Amino acid sequence: MSADTQTASPSPTHRLLAKAMHYCALQERCTADVRRKLADWEATADEASQVLHTLVDEGYLNDERYARAYCESKLRHAHWSRRKVMSALRTKQIGAEAIEQGMQSVDDEEYYSILHAETAKKLRTLKGEPHEVRRRLIAFLAQRGYTMDEILRCVDATIPTNSEF
Repeated sequence: MSADTQTASPSPTHRLLAKAMHYCALQERCTADVRRKLADWEATADEASQVLHTLVDEGYLNDERYARAYCESKLRHAHWSRRKVMSALRTKQIGAEAIEQGMQSVDDEEYYSILHAETAKKLRTLKGEPHEVRRRLIAFLAQRGYTMDEILRCVDATIPTNSEF
């Protein structure tokens, strides 16, 4: 067989790298997600390490950038609380510094605006005695992961303690 009719097949590492690059190009990914995907693709530990290193070097993978995008998405669009976002990022093995940078991408004014909108939305669905509505609203926001300080600040601004509905 002549040399020009033979085609060199890419090594398993190159195939894994190409798949991982495509996977990372679709949307922001964190290292833990890519590591898990490489395991699904049955990459050896050495192959996974090599692929991850290359992805970081070539800018396909950046946990700080991922944390910023994740925070903005979950806070602005899914209306998660800061605690819930931070917990999810820790679960994804994102470092504390990257989480802090990500959390700073949404300012306090915007965060409280989102909290007030969620409070008003839920309040429209609640019926009953004022103290019961207040209790259920606080329970709802606590379940969503907001701190008691955040909840009381918002609820007190929305429902005065001795108001009638």
